[in-house]
Amino acid sequence: MRKQEGAIRAGALAAGLLALCAGLWLGFATGVARATPEEAQRKAVSINRSWENYFGVSILPSGRAIVVGDKGLVMTSDDQGKSWTHQQLRNGLTPFDLYSIAFTPDGDKGWIAGDGGSMYRTADQGKTWTLEPTKTAAALMKVAVIDAQKACAVGEHGMVLCTTDDGATWNSQKFEDMVFFDVTFIDANNGWAVGEFETVINTVDGGKTWAIKNGGQRTLKADPYFAIAFTDANRGLVLGLNGIDLKTNDGGKTWTPGTLADAPYSFYAAIPQTTGGSGDLYIVGVDGVTGRITQDKMTRTVSGASNSINSIALAPQFGLAVGLSGTMIKTTDNGQSWSGLNGGDSTQARAQ
Repeated sequence: MRKQEGAIRAGALAAGLLALCAGLWLGFATGVARATPEEAQRKAVSINRSWENYFGVSILPSGRAIVVGDKGLVMTSDDQGKSWTHQQLRNGLTPFDLYSIAFTPDGDKGWIAGDGGSMYRTADQGKTWTLEPTKTAAALMKVAVIDAQKACAVGEHGMVLCTTDDGATWNSQKFEDMVFFDVTFIDANNGWAVGEFETVINTVDGGKTWAIKNGGQRTLKADPYFAIAFTDANRGLVLGLNGIDLKTNDGGKTWTPGTLADAPYSFYAAIPQTTGGSGDLYIVGVDGVTGRITQDKMTRTVSGASNSINSIALAPQFGLAVGLSGTMIKTTDNGQSWSGLNGGDSTQARAQ
């Protein structure tokens, strides 16, 4: 049924997420702990791990790449994905799924958000991670870093969490019971988040307060929005199920339906292109879909992947996109071509 698809990322997340988006409480309490060497032992591992699911990826200015996934998985590479170290983060005794990772612009500080209200912080470019108290058991689907002191995360049960003191405390605001899938900030004050039932919310005070700008009501007639991105202070795009989208050209003052309805793919992540100053967005989604959006038109690229892609990161030297069943692909030309790193979907692919 279409609405059942709309309640989740259409197969883009693991079975545990399917349950939470159906409204099931996971019921695990959060705690404060540091990942010890025994809990988070680093070791070289093969990337041929098709039984794992990857949900988030980030590339630091140093070139370090970090991927997060199910069962507390954190993978780090300092050679553009040729080799990886592996560690498992735990919340108490439980290695919860980890859905999102984000860093400050200098790459020193970062956060990982995940299931069971899990939030981890690093101050050493991801070498070590510390579990922070969020006082919620809600799954946190996406985290956005504003600066070295401020970050916001969104997730299930209408939860929005923000910190202004480097993660020492997290203040929460709850909306009607729904899942928020993405959050981004245009600048230090203006932020946006999107989720189920065509919901768009906005903050103009750095995350202290949030207001509904679109949707916000539980209705079978409204599908979910999964991703939001801005190419500059004025131009932004919201993406969702089966190509539904909204666009703004005035910094979010007004939103109008976009023109991607003829591209019936569910998109799970969108980021600005990193080179050329083109103002394009790069998007990824269901069944290995990748592509660029230029002037409201999508040009699909060939990823060589067949599983859903959940997250993408582009740096000047290379980019990575990750997804289900061990999907990990790499680009060295800003997304024009991709090659697989997991021994599975590894066919070299060129843009169409």
